[in-house]
Amino acid sequence: MKVIAESAYNHQGNFEYLKKLASAAKQAGADYFTVQMMNVEEFCTKEYVKYQLYKDTEFTKIQWNELFNWCKELQIDLIPCTLEKSSFDLAYNFGYRLVKIHGTDLTNKPLLEYIRSKGDCKVILETQCSTDYEIGFAVSVLGDAIECLFHGFSNYPTEINEHNLLAINYLKRYQLPVGFADHSLDTQIIPCMAMSLGCAYLEKHITVSRADRQFDYQVSLEENEFAVMMNTLRHYKQSLGNGVKHPVKSEKGYRDILFKKYLGNGVFKRDNEGKTFIENEIAGFDKKNVTAALIARLKSKRLKLKVLKPFGEHESILALYHRLKVNCKEVNHVELATSYLLEDAPLSDLFEEKGLPQYAGHPESVIDRLLEVAIKNKSAAIFRVTGDNPFTDPRLMDQMVAIFRTHDVDYVRVNNVPFGTSAELFRTGYLWDLYLRMEDPSVSEYLSWFVLKDEHCRKACIEFKDERDFVKFVNLSIDYPEDYEYATEVLRKINKSPFSSVTLSDVMNHISDKHVVDVTKAIKLPGGITMLYSEYMKLIDDTAYVYKETYNL
Repeated sequence: MKVIAESAYNHQGNFEYLKKLASAAKQAGADYFTVQMMNVEEFCTKEYVKYQLYKDTEFTKIQWNELFNWCKELQIDLIPCTLEKSSFDLAYNFGYRLVKIHGTDLTNKPLLEYIRSKGDCKVILETQCSTDYEIGFAVSVLGDAIECLFHGFSNYPTEINEHNLLAINYLKRYQLPVGFADHSLDTQIIPCMAMSLGCAYLEKHITVSRADRQFDYQVSLEENEFAVMMNTLRHYKQSLGNGVKHPVKSEKGYRDILFKKYLGNGVFKRDNEGKTFIENEIAGFDKKNVTAALIARLKSKRLKLKVLKPFGEHESILALYHRLKVNCKEVNHVELATSYLLEDAPLSDLFEEKGLPQYAGHPESVIDRLLEVAIKNKSAAIFRVTGDNPFTDPRLMDQMVAIFRTHDVDYVRVNNVPFGTSAELFRTGYLWDLYLRMEDPSVSEYLSWFVLKDEHCRKACIEFKDERDFVKFVNLSIDYPEDYEYATEVLRKINKSPFSSVTLSDVMNHISDKHVVDVTKAIKLPGGITMLYSEYMKLIDDTAYVYKETYNL
């Protein structure tokens, strides 16, 4: 959660006092400093009851630019709260691309449309005093320009029964980050409650001294109080964890001691040896029983509904299902593994309508879905087949199963083939062990990374041989519109029906070097690691495989 120090009108038109507020925000440890910017003539009429107050506290363009540079010198990020178009233009032209919009401008359609038209500006949108209808109106106008919706109450100071903190959860229905404008003097409980509700931002007023009785002194923290709040939040933030229910590192040592072991005949007792019930079940799975899980969701923004796009005679995901079901001789079961989120319901519905097996599990944790599908089907090994790879080759998969059954390995992959033509095979027992050792299964989308770095894993691979150097860089995985265009172009050139009859030889005979991965591109990995594609591919090549096998067409 980021913390914003709000100056509001504590400056009362005193520019040097405003600069002191910015300095106080920096010294107190705030992440941002915000100030309301106003061109009075554009903001209100001369007849407005507060016109003279605003006129007396107005700053010039020169002063605003001086404040902008002052904040740069202090190295604190400023978020201008622009109250009309002239102020927005002044901030925007200086270079600001994150601004705050006051809640009273929620239905100021011309201003909202003007900001949205810039295309590169994000908005923190306040919602105090507003109805849900007005919030929805503003969201419909600003769209993806919204950085965060702010909940807050405009009574200064806010009474304890007026905070309505649960409205933070209500605003999450807009599927946007939510923040809280806290108009209390509390430096501990209310801020921590907002943090625990998942606020992206917390805003608190700041003053040099409440004894100065500046405009918003009733709800403003002095610098030392603001610093106390920041330290409190940093301390208790640790208690939030990562939001994933999974054994934390310190718990894992207790499992072997405390979990009861299965001793047979329905008996469970604590024991020094033996396996838990689930481990015992997995150990009993027949190695002849192998499942392929099609890992697919509909969350892609780069190519919307990509796995539902036409490919051959069916939607891409169905084309992949039938390709594997018809041709895989060593795979007993093929099943869609999607999520239980409403956005993925069309995938589940499609398979259900066709009478095909499907499972809806954890939205983020791929390893959870793989394990659930494997255990449900009592499979000793499970393929992870990426749903946007319709050219995944079933014959390679059969060869991988043969290696798994013969060489007592935990993991099998294929190297040097085009992206999107191979799957990964995991021994279910190994997958369960890896699952327990992972700190955060929600990042298991990068499962290959964890396996490649795991020294405990017995890894095997098939080395594909082709004289053309570019082959292993060709991209047949469908992620962007241009990927789909190239994959469908290759399919047209093959000109073979049904799609399930297309072989790896057909694919290899019709690819070229015109659509290859950019190996200079950086990829983000768990733990904040960034690596070039070329480095990642080298890691794959340099991995210590306990068994390798050559594959020639």
